[in-house]
Amino acid sequence: MKKNVNLLSALFAALLLVGVVLACKSTSTDETEKANKLVNEGNAAIEDGKKLLNEAEDKKNTMLHTNVAQLGEARTLANEAIREYDQAEEKCKDAVAKYDEASKLKTDDKFKEYLSLKVKEYNKRAEMIEALKATPQALIDSQNRAAFVSRANAATEKATRLGEEADDLAGQAGKIQKDNPNSFKKS
Repeated sequence: MKKNVNLLSALFAALLLVGVVLACKSTSTDETEKANKLVNEGNAAIEDGKKLLNEAEDKKNTMLHTNVAQLGEARTLANEAIREYDQAEEKCKDAVAKYDEASKLKTDDKFKEYLSLKVKEYNKRAEMIEALKATPQALIDSQNRAAFVSRANAATEKATRLGEEADDLAGQAGKIQKDNPNSFKKS
């Protein structure tokens, strides 16, 4: 009888231990679901930013093809493009904030690494948009064609370089995601 009580006590203690472990595991510190929600919000900001960037680029291209005799109209387009570039840049920064917040949560290390690269990528893209904005600003500020062309070419070169750097970071993030599919979307 005493053996049965000891065995029953040991079994009860083991079950209690398993219950505690399971309870701890169910209230795990993995915050992947919350991180995924933030990433989705960041992705939505990126989509909005892409639309604004396309609109700004369209206005800039229209501005560049406006007849010199219509400089006032070209400068109006330049101002509109700058406003849209500013909004697109703000959307990049919104995405960076969401990705950065998600990267600080308790998630898989590869997911954190991916998010860190996305933060760097969209910081670069925000810089790129700032550089793109310099072309319409140059039209507004320049007193002659040579000054405008010089500033616009420098802005284009800088934007191209920043875009390539951002694309490289996107490639690195994509590789991490492809090589570690189990680290993503656990929710």
